[in-house]
Amino acid sequence: MVYRHSPLQLSFESFGAGLSTPLSSNNEWVQLAEVMPWKALDEAYQLEFTKNAGRAAKPFRLLYGAILIQQRMGLTDRGVVAAIRDTPALQYFIGLSEYKAVEPFNYSSLAHFRKRIADISELIMNIMNDTVRAKIEALVPFKVDTITDATAVPVKIKYPQDTVLLNQARLNLEAMAIDMAHQLGVPNPRMYKREAKHCWTSFSRHPKQQRGGFHKQVKAQLQYVRRDLRYINEFIDQGATLPDEQAIRLGVIRILFDQQWYMYTHKTHHVEDRIVSLQQPYIRPIQRGKANAKVEFGAKIDCSLSEGVVDIERFDFTAFSEGQDFAETLDHYYDLHGHYPDEVLADTLYRNRENLKLCKDLGIRICGPKLGRHPKHVDAAKRREDTDAENRRGTIERRFAFMKGTLGLDLVNTRTAESLAVKIDAAIVLSNVLTLLRVFAIPILILAKFEGEAYQIRYKFTTRVEDMVA
Repeated sequence: MVYRHSPLQLSFESFGAGLSTPLSSNNEWVQLAEVMPWKALDEAYQLEFTKNAGRAAKPFRLLYGAILIQQRMGLTDRGVVAAIRDTPALQYFIGLSEYKAVEPFNYSSLAHFRKRIADISELIMNIMNDTVRAKIEALVPFKVDTITDATAVPVKIKYPQDTVLLNQARLNLEAMAIDMAHQLGVPNPRMYKREAKHCWTSFSRHPKQQRGGFHKQVKAQLQYVRRDLRYINEFIDQGATLPDEQAIRLGVIRILFDQQWYMYTHKTHHVEDRIVSLQQPYIRPIQRGKANAKVEFGAKIDCSLSEGVVDIERFDFTAFSEGQDFAETLDHYYDLHGHYPDEVLADTLYRNRENLKLCKDLGIRICGPKLGRHPKHVDAAKRREDTDAENRRGTIERRFAFMKGTLGLDLVNTRTAESLAVKIDAAIVLSNVLTLLRVFAIPILILAKFEGEAYQIRYKFTTRVEDMVA
C-alpha cells in the first residue's frame, strides 16, 4: 500500500460556503484544527509506507482526526462516521475541502488505521506534546517543577471467575478436537460433553449454592480440560493442524490450565501473570486499593505533568511500582528542558530513600512528609507547606479524572493491545490540546490604575506566536 498526499484544504472562510448556517470560528473543532501540526504528523505517518505501488491509503488527518473526535465525544466507530457526516465542523477538522452530507469513509477503516499506527503512536504523541509545550512556553511563564503519578486504565471485560474461564476453555478445546479429528478422518474422541454440560449447568444456575461447590467445580473442570488437551496433543502428533487464531487460543488455554492447576493443588488464589480473559490474554489484574475497585483489569501508566503537558513515562499491562521509574522521569525532564526541575511533587510511593537521595544529590526539592515516624508537634508553617504541596499535586489527579470522565479512559472497550495503546495516546494528546485551548480561550480583562491613569488590558486566544508579537 502506498501513501499519497491529500489535496490542500480550503480556507476557513471558503469552507462550507453553501451552508444555510455559517460555520463559527469559535467552534472547538475549528480551533483544534488550527492548533494541530498536521504537516509534521503526516510526515511521521509516511514512515509506515515503504512501497511506492498499490492502493493509496486514506489521508492521516482524515482518520486520526476521526479518532480524536471519537475520543472526545465517546462514540463507536459507526457513530463517529455518522457524526462526521452530519456536522460541518467535524468535516473541517478532518481536513475535507468542503462539506458534503455523505460518509467520508467506512467505519472499518478506523480499526485498520489503529493497527497501522500502533508502532508510531508514541512518536505522534511526542510530536503533539512538543508542539503544545512550545506554544505554552512562548506565551505563559511556568514554574520549573514537575508532578508525577500513576494510574490504571481499565478495560471492559467480564469479571474473571476461575470456573467460567475453565468452562470456556473446555468448550473451545472440544471444538478444536472435533475439527482435528475430521482432518485426520478418525472418529470424534469421547469427551463426555453431555456430562460436562450438565455438571456446569447445575452449578451455574444455582448461585446461592456456589460457595460450597466452587472447589469441587474447579476440580471437575480441570479434569475435563486436561483430558481434552491430551486428545489435542495426540492429534498434533498425528499431523493435525489448527488455524492461527485457534493455535493462539490453544497456547493461552495451556497457560490457563497450568495456572489453575497450580492454584488448585497449592490451595492459593495468587499466581504470577494470571490469565483473566481468553479473548484478551494480555490483560492482567492490577491491585489498586481504591474504595470502588480494589482490583482493575487493564493497563497501568506512569505519567508526569510539567507546564500543563502530560507525558507517559511508562506503559505496561503488568503491575509495577511507580517509584522505580523516578530517575527516568527526571532524565526525561532534563532531555526536554536541558536542566532538572527545581521541585518535584509526588505521592508517598515515590518518596523512598533512594529517590530522596537522588533528589538531594541533584539539588531537587521533593515535597511531602519525611520518612519514618511523624513528630507529635509539627510546625504550623511546615504543615501549611505540605498542605499546599499536596493541593498542587492534585493537578495531575484532576487531569486523570478529566481523561477518564470526559475522554473515555474510565472503561475502554477494545479488543487488542495495540488499539488500547492508541486510545490511551490519543486521550493524552487530546487532553494536552484541550488544555491549551482552555488556557487561552477564556477572555481576560484586567483593569489597573497607575499614577492617576486607568489602564485596560485584554487577553485573547491565539494559536501562533506571531499573532502575539503583532
